Amino acid sequence: MTSWNDLIFLILTVSGVYLVFFFCFLLISDYLKKKRISDRNLYWLHRIRLLYKPIAWLIVIGGFVSLDPLPHGFLVLIVVGLGFRQLENYVSGLVIRSSAMVSEGTVVQAGKIRGKIQKIASLGMAIATDQGERWVWYKSFNKAGFTLLSTQATQQRAIFLKSQLPYNEIKNLVFNHPVLALGKEIRLKKGSTEHVYLLHYTLAKGASNEDLINFLHENEMATHNSENFDK
Repeated sequence: MTSWNDLIFLILTVSGVYLVFFFCFLLISDYLKKKRISDRNLYWLHRIRLLYKPIAWLIVIGGFVSLDPLPHGFLVLIVVGLGFRQLENYVSGLVIRSSAMVSEGTVVQAGKIRGKIQKIASLGMAIATDQGERWVWYKSFNKAGFTLLSTQATQQRAIFLKSQLPYNEIKNLVFNHPVLALGKEIRLKKGSTEHVYLLHYTLAKGASNEDLINFLHENEMATHNSENFDK
């Protein structure tokens, strides 16, 4: 890095890569949810996006310091010292937000504060408690402790299906039903008996299993809790 133009080019490049990555993240996330692919894929995309920001900042700061190491390095140290508390919150937040279990709707406890996560931000999160909404800085979790008590209610189930319909038609009918949770893995596996399938699925929050069963029966699919439909 030899000139300010180089630094400006670096900033534009890093920003451009982030914008491309951001839109790709939105498109891929939407695709995975529509296809009902495992949450694990969404988790890794979220984690990569989360870590890109601090890495991009380090690259830009490194470029800034390389222009004139002594005065620029001293200036960076002053800024870091003045904003140390916010930086501490941000770093603590990276660790907490990188967990796949931390999401809006999760019930958490931090010291004496217990409630449901309403909003997740860069420096802290809003938690809905019995006394009202509370804002908690991430660094507070390091002092008081942070416990995940439960996540959004989902009901994981498995059931055997029997139908003369083609496999792909069954898959399209089942996977598009609204009672199934978006982003949760759904698997339809062929059984050892002809025309029998094992369906693994997750119900959306508040959904009724009977609605899905009735839908399957209406579409010429028998259901059973074992592969032997003769019992």
